[in-house]
Amino acid sequence: MGAPVVLATDIDKAIRRQINDGWALQGLNQYASDLVSVFRRLPDIRDEWCKQPGRFRPELPPASIVVVFFDEAWSVLVRTVHSVLARSPPELVKEIILVDDFSSLAHLKTQLDDYFRPFEKVRILRASERLGLIRARILGAKSATAEIVTFLDAHCEVIVGWLEAQLDVVAADPQTIAIPSIDWIHEETMALNAQNSQLYFGSFDWTVNFQWKSRAEKKVKPENPVAPFDTPVMAGGLFTINRTFFEHLGWYDEGFQTYGAENMELSFKTWMCGGFMKIVPCSRVAHIQKRGHPYLASSPGGFNAVKRNTVRLAEVWLDEYAEYYYESFGGRKNRGDFGDVSSRKKLRARLNCRPFRWYMETVFPEQFDPSKAVGRGQFRIGGGCLDWPTKLSVIGCHGLGGHQLWFFTADGEITREDHCMDFDSKKLEMIRCHKQKGNQMWVFEEKAGHFKHAYYERCLEWDGNELRMSECIDEDMRQKWILEHYEVKNLKLA
Repeated sequence: MGAPVVLATDIDKAIRRQINDGWALQGLNQYASDLVSVFRRLPDIRDEWCKQPGRFRPELPPASIVVVFFDEAWSVLVRTVHSVLARSPPELVKEIILVDDFSSLAHLKTQLDDYFRPFEKVRILRASERLGLIRARILGAKSATAEIVTFLDAHCEVIVGWLEAQLDVVAADPQTIAIPSIDWIHEETMALNAQNSQLYFGSFDWTVNFQWKSRAEKKVKPENPVAPFDTPVMAGGLFTINRTFFEHLGWYDEGFQTYGAENMELSFKTWMCGGFMKIVPCSRVAHIQKRGHPYLASSPGGFNAVKRNTVRLAEVWLDEYAEYYYESFGGRKNRGDFGDVSSRKKLRARLNCRPFRWYMETVFPEQFDPSKAVGRGQFRIGGGCLDWPTKLSVIGCHGLGGHQLWFFTADGEITREDHCMDFDSKKLEMIRCHKQKGNQMWVFEEKAGHFKHAYYERCLEWDGNELRMSECIDEDMRQKWILEHYEVKNLKLA
């Protein structure tokens, strides 16, 4: 029932070695996972609204369940499959396709074949070379025999009712992608931690990394918070899609390597090319969030694949907004080799997809729009630049974006990565932006170069050792800031 594995504090050294080895290879406590039954049950954590009779269509189409794995721990992978078999109506599971992305571990060869041979719905599809997670998913989708395909990661456990709720959404509209509400299986104890996922929707920052945002920020409030709701982007590999629609969208970009940005690409092109995406709170899937990225670290291209994929995404789908992503790592000149994207641009033209600005204005109006920033880029003072890795400071300007990429908004926020500079008369710090102005509201006085706090009327000063708030003094070079890109006309947008 999702209870945690609790290990003694004085465990044997040999066991400690096994635990450490599991973390290194799997990014989770494999020793704890191996102690949990592969047939374990999980409690029904759905909202009561989801359980009402007649909530979903009486006749739903079956799905092909696609699970990609590479060198996955036995207990984790097998428990994923058994959870699907145990908590899905049999008539709705046409097949479970396990796609082996050229694994090297012995237990994933003959042993896996022998184990699942008695299960007629389980099919193992083996890649003849390492494809990477993205292309392995495409291989699984193309081999699916059902019209609807449901993707799961190889380290999940599903909750009763999970499949019906997603299929109901896709059956109603074949151009809608259904995404489950994601719960957390603790990577150390294997405990089920139910999340209030219906309170959040998918977002991204301008390094084009996925983030969760509160639904309280949405401009349109839901009548029923448990009903399926629109999300601008999806988190990743847990979703249900009509196979013909997936093919229509060009699957994933086959020029992508291994892992990374595929969720953004599918999200943007779905919305821009006539589709929809909805999070389905009645569909609950528990997922192990591994520490690090063992799949990525062991793959060709490694962590560089994420940047390469994201540049391909930007070149094809972001239009003029691509420049704001490039500024996060020093500009267009630092894009690196991202391959040929001409076929993906032709796909977009053939599908007559809308501009990314339409997506920003229509699908995701809550997103911060860099084109409307009053200031952005490096915020210089003296010989250095404002920097925030963990503590606000000023260090030498490096021109590579990162910790030195800032925005000054028309609402008066000095912001980076959803955090805003906050001053409460005593403490200057970076905290989550709250959109209430107050302690996070600043005025930039262009002539003097002052960042003045709107309420406390003190100025941001660098004294050579620390940032502080001081009495504003004209011509004081310790308070004179220069914004790399300054658009005074955007002040009118506030």
